[in-house]
Amino acid sequence: MRADVGRDPGARLRSNRAARLVGKGRGVDAGPFPAIQIQSLTKYYGSTLALDSIDLEVGRGEIFGFLGPNGAGKSTAIRVMLDLIRPSGGSVRVFGHDSRADSIRIRGMTGYLPGEASHYDQLSGRAMLDLLESLSGRAAIRRDELLHRLDLDPSARIARFSRGMKQKLALTGALQSDPPLLVLDEPTTGLDPLIQQELHGYLQEAAGRGTTVFFSSHVLSEVEELCDRVAFIREGKIVAVDRISELRNRLVKPVEVEFAESVDAAEFGEIEGVSVTSAEGSRLTFAVTSGMDGLVKALAERTVIDLDSVPPSLEETFLHLYESDRRGNSKEAEIE
Repeated sequence: MRADVGRDPGARLRSNRAARLVGKGRGVDAGPFPAIQIQSLTKYYGSTLALDSIDLEVGRGEIFGFLGPNGAGKSTAIRVMLDLIRPSGGSVRVFGHDSRADSIRIRGMTGYLPGEASHYDQLSGRAMLDLLESLSGRAAIRRDELLHRLDLDPSARIARFSRGMKQKLALTGALQSDPPLLVLDEPTTGLDPLIQQELHGYLQEAAGRGTTVFFSSHVLSEVEELCDRVAFIREGKIVAVDRISELRNRLVKPVEVEFAESVDAAEFGEIEGVSVTSAEGSRLTFAVTSGMDGLVKALAERTVIDLDSVPPSLEETFLHLYESDRRGNSKEAEIE
């Protein structure tokens, strides 16, 4: 394991993220075409609708999270993007190239990590990387750096590799040629926390160089830490696409306040977007569904001893969006 990883392995990641916040729009290259442009994409497997006319656009140099439960359509969308399967309708363009007409060119510009990567177990790790390099048509200019940062010795036969080593090998194969687009499906599966941080740092640095990173993950904390924007997909439909901060603003924010003396909860009943969810003597808990301005002004008229408001996590946002979508679908079904 690398000896130069300090007590706070996320420090470099936060520094890299801060660097991307300055300059050219968080490192996003405006370019003539977006990195990924999906329009009305539809896919049927027999009579089963896997993708329901989805639209999505990802900018160049963006780290974009694609989230959803198993069977939501994430892997199907990725496979259509790379022309591994054909759509039933709609289109996908990568850097302006059509996913069907220009699929070979697109694959040459893409580093792809499938959710369950396969290897030739009889080969050594290095021979496997050489094979992937030859297939990509691009020199493996980042290989040595990646092997060091991911702490992988590729000299042994792959049959002897552990699950984590195989994941490191697959990541190195996808990233080694420094392609302009990375499509990663569950990239940190099987990695220990320090190696996860190394990977996060590398992806931030790649995005700073202009690389677009499109990845799906069930680890919501890493999506929250890394991504510029996220998309939520459920049952083949895009539920929401936005910056994480904006998605959080859609949620009810709990605010707990302790006053110097008992207060009447009814005094706060006229504040727009604010309701009292519990009252115990001098302590009130509010649910805020819009801006905080009205509540703050009301609190300023009283003596406040303590105030606590914890922003919702991405996981809470995720669950809220899916629950809201489920309720909306139920109502539609009732109307029909």
